[in-house]
Amino acid sequence: MKLTDWRILSDRGPDLIACLDFPGARAAAGFTDLAEGVPVDACFLHFRQAGAGPLAASVDRWAAELAATGRPVRAVLGYCAGGALATRLADAIAATGPAPVVVLFDAVPTTGESVADQFMSAVQSSARQLTEQELADARALSEQIVTRYPDDLRLVAAGLTEHYEALMRAVADRLSLPLFLHQELTAGFTAYLDYLLLAGEGGFDTRASTPLFVTSLEHEPPVQPARTISLDVEHDDLLRDPKVYKLVAEIIRGEIPQW
Repeated sequence: MKLTDWRILSDRGPDLIACLDFPGARAAAGFTDLAEGVPVDACFLHFRQAGAGPLAASVDRWAAELAATGRPVRAVLGYCAGGALATRLADAIAATGPAPVVVLFDAVPTTGESVADQFMSAVQSSARQLTEQELADARALSEQIVTRYPDDLRLVAAGLTEHYEALMRAVADRLSLPLFLHQELTAGFTAYLDYLLLAGEGGFDTRASTPLFVTSLEHEPPVQPARTISLDVEHDDLLRDPKVYKLVAEIIRGEIPQW
């Protein structure tokens, strides 16, 4: 298969399993772990992010490339914020063929508060190079921006990105880093915010099929009522736990999970 918007995680069978999560590195287990562990003959694909949308055009492009393979899409899987993308892709696939199964792992909505939390997580990763006052100011500013733009994620993201770039410029100056390293510091954060903005256009309702929410310890589905399977698994281990491998295998094979 020649793919532009998708990369192959594993290819052990004709049916496609489309996976949506931030394509950058993360500490938690990801769909690469899941694809390696699920004992089924299927092809797991992970989407390649390209910009911040609009989501409708992105989904149409993703679905068209899957359709062009001539292979059926058995399931669409989403993780965290990617759950809001998975539902929209499933609807696009169902518009021209059979509806895929939709499984959402620890799905979370994208809000101004969640974007601000990600901003602070990124800032905290450079805490050793920042002053206590800079950290306090960053937190205060993030709260102010969310309050100022409660219904506009793009303005929230723009304000946070501007301040993050200024902080990383200060870090680069203190460490005498070359320009390209400063650009790398900011590019990863910008890419993640673009992903969250894309997810912010989605949702957890589908026209084609009812999503199954799979949750880790202390995680609740973002909507109620919801079809939910709650597992005694930590969030970071959810996509590499044997119980999840078994569950996903049953779903792909068309069996009714007994949980």
